[in-house]
Amino acid sequence: MRSYSKTVVIVIWIIATLQFAYAKDKEYKALSDFRVAVGEIFPLNSLEDPNSKALLADRILGKAVLINFYTQYCPPCIREVPKLNQVMENRNDINVLAITPDNHDEAARYVKRYGLKWPVASNANELLSEQLNVDAYPAFALLDSKGRLLATVYANQLGGEDGHATVEGIEAWLNFHVGTASE
Repeated sequence: MRSYSKTVVIVIWIIATLQFAYAKDKEYKALSDFRVAVGEIFPLNSLEDPNSKALLADRILGKAVLINFYTQYCPPCIREVPKLNQVMENRNDINVLAITPDNHDEAARYVKRYGLKWPVASNANELLSEQLNVDAYPAFALLDSKGRLLATVYANQLGGEDGHATVEGIEAWLNFHVGTASE
């Protein structure tokens, strides 16, 4: 059994090392004209969940935060849900938050239908389009544990040849910016 455990640890280490090497050599395209600069506090105030309840920053911060910008009309966004659920299961060093322009009812149906396992801020069209200038879905932002922006990226930069984000691509990007979960 000990030999098996050592093998698993070695395999995980090799995968993490390869992901970091891949991410280090890859140039990620940041969201164009994103209106929060790296190092600035991301506007988490006034976010509401699909039940119209305030999403408190204290619930989200404390770890690095992976923000997924999505809309129900985006097929690649739907394909990302199980991948983000897997990233959440793989990593204990991040929190995940989705932000959508969809209204509260639409977001609640989306969460139920596709099985999101992380908090969702809905009815955020003003934040996304006017304050942040998110111009394409799906996309990601990454915050540090205090809510400062570390990076943004278009989801198609985090994936395979088909242009869709993969678990490995998302984790490589996270590793590049915040390290591996075991560090």
